[in-house]
Amino acid sequence: MLLTVDIGNTNIHVGVFEGDKLENYFSLGSDKSRSGDEYAHTLKSHIEELGYNLGSFNDAIIGSVLPQLTSKIEYAISKITNLSPILVGKGTKTGYHIKLDDPTELGADLVSNTAGALELVGAPAIIVDFGTATTVSCINKDKSYVGCYIMPGIQMSLDSLNGTGLLPSVIADKDFPLVGKNSQDSMRSGVSMGAILAVEGFINTFKCKYALPENTTVIVTGGFADYLLPHFNCKVKHLPNLTLKGLNAIYHKSITRK
Repeated sequence: MLLTVDIGNTNIHVGVFEGDKLENYFSLGSDKSRSGDEYAHTLKSHIEELGYNLGSFNDAIIGSVLPQLTSKIEYAISKITNLSPILVGKGTKTGYHIKLDDPTELGADLVSNTAGALELVGAPAIIVDFGTATTVSCINKDKSYVGCYIMPGIQMSLDSLNGTGLLPSVIADKDFPLVGKNSQDSMRSGVSMGAILAVEGFINTFKCKYALPENTTVIVTGGFADYLLPHFNCKVKHLPNLTLKGLNAIYHKSITRK
């Protein structure tokens, strides 16, 4: 079995794979104040609660966009499984080309999302990840990662409005109205519908710039995907846990130590 760990800015997502099957997963908060030993205890408890023997894992892989936690989670996994996890980074075999000014700048989450998309739907594809930040990535017909749009995520955008004049503090809610009739609903609908309209514009721009077919698969993933899926005008494919599935795909392309 393979343990996959996606360390994000807000949450740490952990998946258990048997071959290509995601058998189980759970999430923890990304708390930079916690020690490696604390994470080891928490991970051990969650994994054993799911019914797994820690000695049954053959390997582990970590993708991280939060350097402050990478070494702590690496230590925690090593402590509870006696494994040395693979870290997604420079030199990792992904199975595709990254056509950016500096390919090493691409975050492990986007690297993994792309690997997962190619494994699950093929190319070309456009990936929308509604996480702490909202990202829209493009894979062209040649299976190359060619570019990305990054903008503030749903809650980040709402937080930026807090304290602006008389605007209140607002938590994202999937039941936001199409048109707001009070300050809180207006903020939720403005940020949420604004994100959808921006993303649909980015999708059209990618299709025009890279001459992608009109029926190019648009993948939607991330923690806020459920909030926004019903409001898209274009056809999208919801793939939860895409990053974990991408880590699994990268692992099977990367292993040379077996």
